[in-house]
Amino acid sequence: MLQLPIKKIKLFLVDDHRMVIDMWSSLLGADPKFELVGAALNGEAALDEILTLSPQVVLLDITMPGISGIELAKSLREVAPSTKILGVSMHTNIILIKQMLMNGASGYVSKTSSFDEMRAAIISVYEGQRYICRDVKDYITNQVISEQQSDPAYRINQLTKRELEIVNMIKDGYSSKEISEKLFISKRTVEVHRYNIFKKLDISNITSLIRVTNQAFPRG
Repeated sequence: MLQLPIKKIKLFLVDDHRMVIDMWSSLLGADPKFELVGAALNGEAALDEILTLSPQVVLLDITMPGISGIELAKSLREVAPSTKILGVSMHTNIILIKQMLMNGASGYVSKTSSFDEMRAAIISVYEGQRYICRDVKDYITNQVISEQQSDPAYRINQLTKRELEIVNMIKDGYSSKEISEKLFISKRTVEVHRYNIFKKLDISNITSLIRVTNQAFPRG
């Protein structure tokens, strides 16, 4: 039975480091899914060659001297709109990645990404999809979690109903003994609640407790 030839994706590499070009040329050139049609060490040379060679996907370094990857992506969007761009960098700078995506790139991978991930990214952008590598997704997730956990309102929401009740009583100046009498629980139980409150809010004194609760629920 006659086998049809594999339709290869035409690739072009742009990076100001020869070692990176050589490494990816070797890896991608050995894959039957890809055809490496060219490479350039700077944005100026890349623009002319891309217009001549018409690659389907350009692997483009974000930070380069002269014309940056962001500037080149913007130019390619205007003069070669059918060419897909995959941003590549060592950095997880969200601002740069966002600028790259806003200026024509369809995806981003780190230079430390595995070959399998790079391969998946190339195929995805070629097929018209977006692709963000795992490293960046993990970085964004961790950043969001960190910001969330530092938010006073988030920390206050970790308290139980009973703990919130005790927080309000502490703010009103009640001692542990007075709280125990008001709530009909032992002083020891109040002290345990107090310890858990301080631990959840990452504070060590009543002044900090008042500050955190006021930040979480500012008065208009």
